[in-house]
This record gives sequence, C-alpha cells and structure tokens, in this order.
Amino acid sequence: MAIISEQQVQELRKANIAVPDVNETCIGCSACVAISGDVFELNDEGKSEVVLRDSYEDLDVDDAIAACPVDAISWNA
Repeated sequence: MAIISEQQVQELRKANIAVPDVNETCIGCSACVAISGDVFELNDEGKSEVVLRDSYEDLDVDDAIAACPVDAISWNA
C-alpha cells in the first residue's frame, strides 16, 4: 500500500476527511499496525506511517491512538 503524502493529506482535509498522523516520537513498537493494519505500516526505518485510504472511519484508528505507548498518533482533522 502507498504511504500518504502531505499533498494527499491536504486534499483529504479539504474534503473534510480526518486523517491519522504519526509524529516523530514513534518508537516503532507496531501496536498500531497490529490493531489497524489497514491504516498503519512500518517503514524501512521501523517507524509507523499512515497508508493512503479514501476514509479512515471504522478502521480502529481510535484504538491504535489509545494503544500507542508514546502518544505519537493523533487525528489530523
């Protein structure tokens, strides 16, 4: 799956679609991938990144946010 670009984030936000964001504090524990593998994947550096989707509703993003041990994930609305 394709990792979302900043331009794609902006386009989704213009369409009023909330997009999850992973910040630089990610430690690569992969809890988010285990919980919501349709939304998150680990990059070559072992850090989580968001995958491009048409919508992130009903994909357990809130559970992934809650499970992140370093609070690296949030909604980019």
